[in-house]
Amino acid sequence: MAKGKYRKKRLSAETSQKEEACAPIMSREDMGMEGEKTLTDLDYEMQAAQRAAGMRENTYGVWGPIWRLMNWYDSKKVPHTFRKKSYLLLMLFTGWFGGHRWYQGRRVLALCETLFFWTGIPLIMLVTDFMEVYPVKADENGYITMR
Repeated sequence: MAKGKYRKKRLSAETSQKEEACAPIMSREDMGMEGEKTLTDLDYEMQAAQRAAGMRENTYGVWGPIWRLMNWYDSKKVPHTFRKKSYLLLMLFTGWFGGHRWYQGRRVLALCETLFFWTGIPLIMLVTDFMEVYPVKADENGYITMR
């Protein structure tokens, strides 16, 4: 009998500890947050406001340099115009080594894909390129513009 009584007490103590561990420390109202905005959303808004004001965005931790590099790369992208059907055919037959990139005019990326075709990475990039290009509607002459 004693074993059952102590077992019940131990189980009730464990469940109360689990409930305390899972309970939130502060609620959204305590933090002054209304709506469904998360901390990440607020950080993006702050960075956008700093960018609009001409200030340098504050990025913290390991991801800071990566964030700056991605923003720099996005600002340097140039739109490329090409025929959609030709591009899709090149993706089908020469995409595994970056042939469609040469047609698109992205020489550095094409060279990287050509040099590293044996790793399989260009094949993964080919699948993502296909998912990006296929749904785009071509104009009356069959051309599309991609960044």
